[in-house]
Amino acid sequence: MTANGTSLPIQTLPPLPAPPHDPLTLLLDGRVGWRGSRVDRVEPKPGTGDLALVPVAGAGPDLADPSGSLGGVVAPAVVAVGPRGAVYLLARGSAEVLVFDPCECRFMRVPCVGRIGKGARDLADPQAIAICNSNLMVTDFGNGRVSVFSLNGFVLRDHWRPPTAEPFAPFGIAVDGNGRVFVTDPVNLRIHRFGATGRWEKSFAAPGVPRHLAIDCRNRLYVLIDGRTDVTVLDGEGAVLGVEDRADRIRGAFPPLPFRVLAGGRLDLSEQCAATGTAGVFDLQGKPAAGSGSTGITSYPTPVLPEIFSGRYWSSALDSEFFNCQWHRVVVCACVPEGTSLRIATHTASAILTQADVEDLPEYAWQSGASLRPSGSGLWDCLVLSGPGRYLWLRVDFISNGKATPAIRRLSIEFPRISLRRYLPAVFGENARAADFTDRMLAVFDTTFRSIESQLDCQARLYDPRSSPASDNRSRTDFLSYLASWIGIAVDRNWPEQRRRDFVAAAARQFPIRGTPEGLRQLLLAFLGIGSEGCPGGEMRTVCVDAPANCRPPVKACLAWEPPRLLLEHFQLRRWMFLGAGRLGDQAMVWGNSIVNRSQFGTNAQVGRSQLVTTPDPYRDPFHVYAHKFSVFVPAARVKAEAERRALSRLINQEKPAHTGFQLELVEPRFRVGVQATIGLDAVVGRYPAGVKLDQAALGRGTVLSEGPHRARGPRMTVRRNARIGETSALG
Repeated sequence: MTANGTSLPIQTLPPLPAPPHDPLTLLLDGRVGWRGSRVDRVEPKPGTGDLALVPVAGAGPDLADPSGSLGGVVAPAVVAVGPRGAVYLLARGSAEVLVFDPCECRFMRVPCVGRIGKGARDLADPQAIAICNSNLMVTDFGNGRVSVFSLNGFVLRDHWRPPTAEPFAPFGIAVDGNGRVFVTDPVNLRIHRFGATGRWEKSFAAPGVPRHLAIDCRNRLYVLIDGRTDVTVLDGEGAVLGVEDRADRIRGAFPPLPFRVLAGGRLDLSEQCAATGTAGVFDLQGKPAAGSGSTGITSYPTPVLPEIFSGRYWSSALDSEFFNCQWHRVVVCACVPEGTSLRIATHTASAILTQADVEDLPEYAWQSGASLRPSGSGLWDCLVLSGPGRYLWLRVDFISNGKATPAIRRLSIEFPRISLRRYLPAVFGENARAADFTDRMLAVFDTTFRSIESQLDCQARLYDPRSSPASDNRSRTDFLSYLASWIGIAVDRNWPEQRRRDFVAAAARQFPIRGTPEGLRQLLLAFLGIGSEGCPGGEMRTVCVDAPANCRPPVKACLAWEPPRLLLEHFQLRRWMFLGAGRLGDQAMVWGNSIVNRSQFGTNAQVGRSQLVTTPDPYRDPFHVYAHKFSVFVPAARVKAEAERRALSRLINQEKPAHTGFQLELVEPRFRVGVQATIGLDAVVGRYPAGVKLDQAALGRGTVLSEGPHRARGPRMTVRRNARIGETSALG
């Protein structure tokens, strides 16, 4: 509290490092910008933003590869990936459809598909395939149609054609994220668009003779045009968005493939092969191919005299806003492969220089900071040897042998220099040269001390489940599991990281009720991810539903949504008769064999197997049948794998009271009387439908079109299997 009674703000995080004890930092990377005034054969990498050399023109994967793979970025046009990662191949030069068998490491022929002809199931000169909604679509170029087969049994479902007069010649095919299917028509220079159900929607002109096409994660079309080495980018309506001529620029726009596409469209399926001793490389006919190969060799510029660099980057003027500032050091996070290196140089001044002046500076005006040699990925730092000055210019030389490129992920420039010399006697800084030597010598220790200080400044993140370090690799630090042990819980490292964080956060909140049914229920909800909007531990939400239709005006009935109960304690299943209040029926149980079922001579006892217990407890035995036992009902959709079921069982064993027993029941959306029909736990009784609205509800079995209020009774229709609107039924 302050003197005037106001509350001071609570500071939950440490202050940012700043003078007089810590330097400031300027960050340069692909996210905040590189602030480059000029680059020479250097550019940010697409997707990552890392600063790297520009590949030599004409080198690298061919974007206009005839296989339609866009230089290995997407699968070839005759290859499609189905559900659960199955790989389908339309064999080149035939009409056979093959599917990859990872156990045998070879392609197997799909039966009943692949005959050449004009029949309903025949194909003639097929060109490409695609998979969507468990359907295999083949562009049947010779028969002028798109044949659609079901992946379940390969039943022929339909033939797609546009409602146009000109002949249809489908060639390439691709599906976007909305389920729309795009088909190229090189004969008519058109691209057709079909809906997910096969309904033709529109067509638009292509900028040339279109062949193959692909669609990225943003639903943009990449069309290969005959006679061109680049691809044209279109939107879903046919508008041209631009042109791309390099495969590395568009790779980040597409989802990763479960296999590698090599030069010539060959498939490297070695990672999926279970059989040993096989290369796992196949051509587009499904036959094994020799060698592993590559997607293409990318070349980079090499140093040429008098230039002693492959590429160069100049930064713009970096302003410290301090007069006569002594810049401290440059920290580089980069990847420097074998055969490459980086050179860093700096220049400082008290006034801003133009770019031409900076480039015309003599070499002695640049102070060399460091030369980064190959050592994989890591952090390097070097002192700024330039003199004091408000502005700093950074120059980075990229050197390559032509086979690889160094890549800079980020650059951090620290200023001003705050040396440990301030803790030493003044004699160590008596003159400029002595002070400079002392600062440079102490900078070695300063780096180590500041790394320790940064750990102390950021240690608050260790105690929050949302930010505590967590790793799936057991050889690395996993502080989240250690944090969970503080509250007496163990977290399975096989769980996804986000689930572990949510579970630890929920367990800490539920610690006061741990060991109770409600405490176990809350932990199960957190583990299963059941809560408001699917978030563990969320607030309960209110759902408004339409009240049943009647003569009154429609009203809204608001019901509070609650997560499922999940737990059933078995003592609640007792159905016993009480003297003066009991009534014989299905729920009444007479005290006797039906509860405990003890061994009796002449009935169920066996000589040599049954044991005689000398301490019978007939008064409490019926209670023990249902005591200390409970069932856990879990939606089967939340536990899809056997590993998840084992993890759930371990969690229940860990959190339940030690003297209790449990059984785990996976609940599916069905109602089975006597097996799965406990109202409120694994069965739900729905309300009678209030009616349907045309264009807003699908008619099917069990749908009733009722009459409206204040209308005379007339014909009424109940939708049955054989009902037809307009013939045998009328809408009332």
